Amino acid sequence: MNKKVFIINLLSVIIIILILETLVNLFNLSGLKGIDSGLLKKDIDEIHQFSPNSSGKIFGKKIFIDKYGLRVPSNKFKYNLNNDSIYFIGDSTAFGNGIEEDKTFVGLLRKNFPDLNFYNNSVPGYNIIHHQKNLKKIDKFDNIKKVFYIMTLNDIYAGPSIQTIKNVKNTEVRREAMGIENINLIKKINAFLRSKSYLYMYAKGKIYDPSKRYFLSILSYYETGDLKQINSFADILNKKMSDKNIDLTIVLLPYEYQTRTCEDKNLLPQYKILKIFQNLKINLIDYTKKFCESEYPKNLFYKFDPMHLSEKGHYLVFELIKNEI
Repeated sequence: MNKKVFIINLLSVIIIILILETLVNLFNLSGLKGIDSGLLKKDIDEIHQFSPNSSGKIFGKKIFIDKYGLRVPSNKFKYNLNNDSIYFIGDSTAFGNGIEEDKTFVGLLRKNFPDLNFYNNSVPGYNIIHHQKNLKKIDKFDNIKKVFYIMTLNDIYAGPSIQTIKNVKNTEVRREAMGIENINLIKKINAFLRSKSYLYMYAKGKIYDPSKRYFLSILSYYETGDLKQINSFADILNKKMSDKNIDLTIVLLPYEYQTRTCEDKNLLPQYKILKIFQNLKINLIDYTKKFCESEYPKNLFYKFDPMHLSEKGHYLVFELIKNEI
């Protein structure tokens, strides 16, 4: 093969890839998974927080962070400090990765209850240790009448869940449960492609079924792991809210894979979590059944994602949670 033929073939492959990337993007077959590195900083407790008064992209959507480090609809948004307030604790699912703020369940509540403030103190990558260290932030706010802790099954993980990869911008890297992605070079390549290539995310989702893989990994933890940290955090959270005379509600959300068949064997995490909160006499609402009852549960989640909600998923949570306001 001469040099001219090689160059023509190479250009043809590149053009085909670019066309496929465009088509996957155009038809919304996949979502980019990235977080602008400048959005996050570490506080004195060595946990990551949003930088106050910042903006950037997460999962390809522009987001705005206010002076408190909370997500808001725009950089001009103002709270009415005379109004009663609702406060949310959560991770990337409650934050609304990949969803415009006004289409997240917090944003929908904000629009439908204009006489209330809604503080969304959810941060991507948070787990129980992060939540516990971050509880002090609520002391900055007055008139809080109710706190919702939006719990996802992976909150039990105690280690860091977001890493910053040098020389790879606009990237969120989640801990992989096992396998070849633990190799450092491959992890960096995977992180880069996850943040840049729709085609890569689509192909990976079709081939590996990440929702199933992530859930089976976390199910194994619930089967054999120590859940004392859930009990400890729930007790601390409940006592702090009681001391402040604030009503506390825990909302438990399922993983996408669980909603495919809703078999009891896959709902073990929910049973164990419910028992912990019942013993502590804390109000917990499990939305798993409502997700399972949906006509197309898969549409309630971000494409090829184990737990993040789609616009339809956020709307379902809004419809359910508005009754608790």
